[in-house]
Amino acid sequence: MTVIAAVTLAAAMSFWAGSEFRKAQYDDVCLDLGGGRNPGQYPICVVEHQNAALWLGPIRVTQNDVVELDLQRGENGQPQIRLELTPEIASPLAAFTEQSIGQKLDIRIGDQLVNSVQIAGAIQGASFILALSDAQAEELKLLLTRNTN
Repeated sequence: MTVIAAVTLAAAMSFWAGSEFRKAQYDDVCLDLGGGRNPGQYPICVVEHQNAALWLGPIRVTQNDVVELDLQRGENGQPQIRLELTPEIASPLAAFTEQSIGQKLDIRIGDQLVNSVQIAGAIQGASFILALSDAQAEELKLLLTRNTN
């Protein structure tokens, strides 16, 4: 009987210790809008959905990084997006492509891989063109165009 009591007590202590450990992990520096605890007087943190962007390899391009976006048609009628980026994002993109010549560059819109190209040369300057399908071009335009309403 004492063995059963000892095992039950050990299980209860393990459960309690695990819940206290989990509670300690849950404390963070931001107010959890899902009903969690907010230790101290920390501010509410706004977290962006990280994938809601254009990804050029590891470089994340958002609305704030775009100076100009034009939807065009190539000579063969294929939709193209001409992007002009801010210097703050164009510079890391140029450095990354310069260091990655000969390697693959995955181009993603959100979570969707739209193309994987081999880097032939560094992207120079802040402007470049992406050839996409009609649906991809529209999605990218909606994603990167600022809502002025």
